[in-house]
Amino acid sequence: MKIGVTGANGFIGGHLLDCLLKAGHAPVALVRNPAKVSVPAVEVVPMPTIDGNSDVAALQSALSGLDAVVHLAASVHDMTGSQSEDAYRSINVDGSVRLFEAAIAAGMKRFVFMSSAKAAGERSQGRPLSADNAPGPEDAYGRSKRDAETALRRLASGSACRLVILRPTFVYGWPPVGNFRTLLKTILKGLPLPLAAIDNRRDLTYVGNLADAACRACSAADLGNTPYFICDGKAVSTPELIRNVARAFARPARLIYMPVWLLRLCGTVSRRSAMIDRLTEDFEVDSAPFHRDAGWQPPYNMAEGLGACAAARQNDRLGGA
Repeated sequence: MKIGVTGANGFIGGHLLDCLLKAGHAPVALVRNPAKVSVPAVEVVPMPTIDGNSDVAALQSALSGLDAVVHLAASVHDMTGSQSEDAYRSINVDGSVRLFEAAIAAGMKRFVFMSSAKAAGERSQGRPLSADNAPGPEDAYGRSKRDAETALRRLASGSACRLVILRPTFVYGWPPVGNFRTLLKTILKGLPLPLAAIDNRRDLTYVGNLADAACRACSAADLGNTPYFICDGKAVSTPELIRNVARAFARPARLIYMPVWLLRLCGTVSRRSAMIDRLTEDFEVDSAPFHRDAGWQPPYNMAEGLGACAAARQNDRLGGA
């Protein structure tokens, strides 16, 4: 299949292009800056900016000849909260709708939308979240992904272009970005983390697993347009995650004990309650429907994913990066 990837220059994009190549597909990087595409043997097509002001005809021209597209380009989650609701909506909702309209006009067979588990909420409260749960996003980014899912599913009704929605949990991999980058830097510096008392369960997603799932989503015959959660398949506690990362990078896990109530009090005082909630609460999802409908299993466990990150870091260091 000839498969386009928007946001191909991003964190997930490079992994997905490589995965598509290895699976025997013909990936096409749909990017604003073709010079930044680093994966070899990939066709590159210049892509207009995707937002609420995009011209559908111009997007359709860029999509011409493709069998499917994986839409990764998005305004990503901003931990500082500086991104406005309107900015998220223009790119993540309105832009995605315009791209899907272009895909339909181009006669495309499949549109894979990379949503987020944040579209469902931030906590599972003792029972894994499933597509049957009413979405409860708690920030502008999560709301934009929820609203994009709703709008795309409405467009897909009666369309010949099949919509597949993926909701990955927290994604980690190399190069490190976001919270994983912060955690890794802390561990590599040998700084203590007062998180030993936390006893929670959180699902995470190695980027290699997500790329493989997105690749499978492009061709699996029995997928519906109900959102599918994606994760590694084995939830871990926050202290377990820290120990696993430390072990992979041959560093000590400097965990110290602080009562969870005191962590939360510190979060309130420092106005970082949301961050403390993510560290202390459960967030498990039900990924079984994707396994069943796509005939898919994650190819990597966490130890293998983190080991690949450590090996990539070593290669970067040897290469002078």
